[in-house]
Amino acid sequence: MRPDHYKIEMLSDEQVEKLWPQMKPLFQQACDSNDVSRTDLTPEVIYDLALDGTIVIFAFYEAGRVATVLAIQFTDTYGKRGAELLAMAGRNLMVFKSLFWEYILDWLRANNIEFVDAYANPRIAEVYKTKFGFDKSCTFVRMML
Repeated sequence: MRPDHYKIEMLSDEQVEKLWPQMKPLFQQACDSNDVSRTDLTPEVIYDLALDGTIVIFAFYEAGRVATVLAIQFTDTYGKRGAELLAMAGRNLMVFKSLFWEYILDWLRANNIEFVDAYANPRIAEVYKTKFGFDKSCTFVRMML
C-alpha cells in the first residue's frame, strides 16, 4: 500500500458537480443499504444537500479515482452538537478507515461535535461498532402508513 496512492478531501460544490458521475453509484449503494434509507434517501437528495451546504462530502481516492464516499450532516440534539453519517459506501472501506478515519474524527472534534450517529442495517451496524469505534447501538424501527 503506497501512501501516495491514496488521498482524501472534503469536496467543494464544484468538485461535487465534477465527480458526481463517479459518486452517484456509491451513494446509491448507501441509500439502498437498509429499508429506511431506501425510502428516505436518494443520491439526488444527497447531491442537493451538498450543493446547498447542508451536508459535507468527503471523497477517498485510490489511484486518482473516487473509491469511497462519506456524507456528513451536522445535527443538534437537545442542545448537543452531533454529526450523522448520512451515507458511506465504496470499495476498500477498511483501507479508508485505516488511513483517514482518525482524521475525520479529529475534524469533527475540531468542529465541536460531541457524537456521531449512523443509521445502518444490522450487518453494517456491526461493522461500525467493531471496525470504526462506534460504542452504542439501537434498532430504529418504522411503520409506513
